[in-house]
Amino acid sequence: MFRSIAAALIVFAFVSDVAVAKTIGKWSSGEINGFTRYWTTNNVGASFIVWCHPSRRINGTLLHIEIDGKTPKPHSRVKLIIDRDILDLPVNEQGYIDSGRPVSSDSFDYVWHKLRSATAIAVKFHDHSYAGFSLKGAEEILPGTVCPTDWRKKNS
Repeated sequence: MFRSIAAALIVFAFVSDVAVAKTIGKWSSGEINGFTRYWTTNNVGASFIVWCHPSRRINGTLLHIEIDGKTPKPHSRVKLIIDRDILDLPVNEQGYIDSGRPVSSDSFDYVWHKLRSATAIAVKFHDHSYAGFSLKGAEEILPGTVCPTDWRKKNS
C-alpha cells in the first residue's frame, strides 16, 4: 500500500508542471513548463498548436502543425488558408512557423486575430499534405491580446 502511494506521489511530482486543460468547442488551452499551448485536433489526428511563452525569446511563440504525424519539412513553406485568405509562411530549421523576424512577427499577429474571427482554417505543406481544422471555440480560447512574438521580445 505504501509503495502505491509513494509511486502516485512521484508521478504527480513529475507531471505537476502540466495544468489541467480548458476546452471550448474544438479548441483547448493549457500550461506546460512556462508555455501556454492553444490547440485543436481534427477528426484524423492532425493538430494545429499555438505555443506562447511570454519571455522566451527563441522558439517561445510559434505555430506547430502536424499532418499525418509529421511537421513540415525544415526551410520549406506552409500555406494557411483562413476563410478566403491564403498565407504562405516560412518554416524554420526545427519545422515550426516561428515569430522571430519582423515579417514572421506581423504574420503571427495576423494569424492570431484571424483564428479568433474566421470560421475555418486549412493547412497545406510543401509535399501537398493537407488538413482542415474547425475554429469553433478559438475566439473564446485565444485571448484578445496577441501573445508577444519572439521578434518583439528581442527588440523591446
